[in-house]
Amino acid sequence: MPTTEPTTTPAPASKWWAQSMTIWGAIITTLATVLPTLGPLFGLDITPELIRQLGDQVVLVAQAIAALIGTILTIYGRVRATTSLERRRITMSL
Repeated sequence: MPTTEPTTTPAPASKWWAQSMTIWGAIITTLATVLPTLGPLFGLDITPELIRQLGDQVVLVAQAIAALIGTILTIYGRVRATTSLERRRITMSL
């Protein structure tokens, strides 16, 4: 009786997390929904007068479009993903 050796499928190579469309989609979605609320804490104060000048609808449409693009990138990136993410050490020098 012939014996067969078990076959193993090699694990796919991992990629750096910043190369993930899923991660970028989540970041864009977060910025589109959270930035208007937290913006004043970071000096991005949008005054009521400015909002009236630009029009409430323009701001809402821009936020909706950014959130939609972020969501689409999140879903598309996850569906397209073929490798697992890995955490890499980042060093920054000034």
